[in-house]
Amino acid sequence: MSYSAFCILYKGISCHSFILTAIINNANQYQISYKEVLIICAGFDNRISVDQMKVLIVFWRHFPVAVFSQNQDIKVFTHNIIFGGLSSGVGAVINKPGKENWKKSFVRGMWQGSIGGLLNYSAKKIICFIDKKNNLGYAVPARIISSAGNSIIQNAASNGPFLKNWSLEYGFLRFDFYANSEKKFRIRILPESVIATAIAIPNGRFDINTSLLTGVMAFKSKELINTNHGSHDGANYGRAFIYTNDILKYHLVSHEVIHEYQYREFLVFNSYLKKEVAKIKESGFKKMLTKYFYPDVPYFSFFYMLEGVESGPRYFRNYYEFEAERFATNKYVHLD
Repeated sequence: MSYSAFCILYKGISCHSFILTAIINNANQYQISYKEVLIICAGFDNRISVDQMKVLIVFWRHFPVAVFSQNQDIKVFTHNIIFGGLSSGVGAVINKPGKENWKKSFVRGMWQGSIGGLLNYSAKKIICFIDKKNNLGYAVPARIISSAGNSIIQNAASNGPFLKNWSLEYGFLRFDFYANSEKKFRIRILPESVIATAIAIPNGRFDINTSLLTGVMAFKSKELINTNHGSHDGANYGRAFIYTNDILKYHLVSHEVIHEYQYREFLVFNSYLKKEVAKIKESGFKKMLTKYFYPDVPYFSFFYMLEGVESGPRYFRNYYEFEAERFATNKYVHLD
């Protein structure tokens, strides 16, 4: 914006031109917006007090960010509710009993899944306190709530009885609890967690404290992690992650934990295969697999890559990176 054009915007300004010129010329250097320059000029002209000038500058700087931040929170809230509802509703139709009307199955699955989505959103909101308070302990209640949310979603997609089946995934293991079954409890191994840990081991040192509190296999590295998208302070392998920076530890851990939550949410698609798996002929091999292993298929990786990944300031245009950063910090995430 030119000096003359600026003066037209601020009609009747009487502060000395050399002061105005100096402010305009240095606005970019000191990250002062033109709206703020107008306010400063009004202050020079004694049209507003110093206190009023401070209030107006704070308003212009923070009000737009607050509005956009709120919009981002609505976005992630809506995404979690819709994903939980739709994924459960579709699964309920696929697994509907006998001749039950598909609309009835879909509605039942959708409202139950939406409750699960709400719990998942709530769990992710808690994660930001890890970074705010520098306390990994917040990961414990967050994981319990997240497990409850995923249990409801997966159960609804399977057309199971509401609030009767529960699961908790922790490290290498999945714990299942059944209310309406002769076998009330079972433990199974998560193969992907074993694979992810094997990939991470050569790149870092096992962080037992972070792993125990978050329920995710965590590793610490002294060097930046090289990925297909450049070098980073943190990297996620689905069921395990590595971080490098002690100063940013709590931020990095929060971000990577959210990625693991995202990974688990997509396991609802296992419910879609329930009838097909039941058709497979019973054998000793099938019994062994279903008894000791849970198929934690990396569906999330496919959807993550569909979003695409850009480097630099557009990195967070990938929704899953945006969501992880948003929940990790509970602050406005710049997408450009």
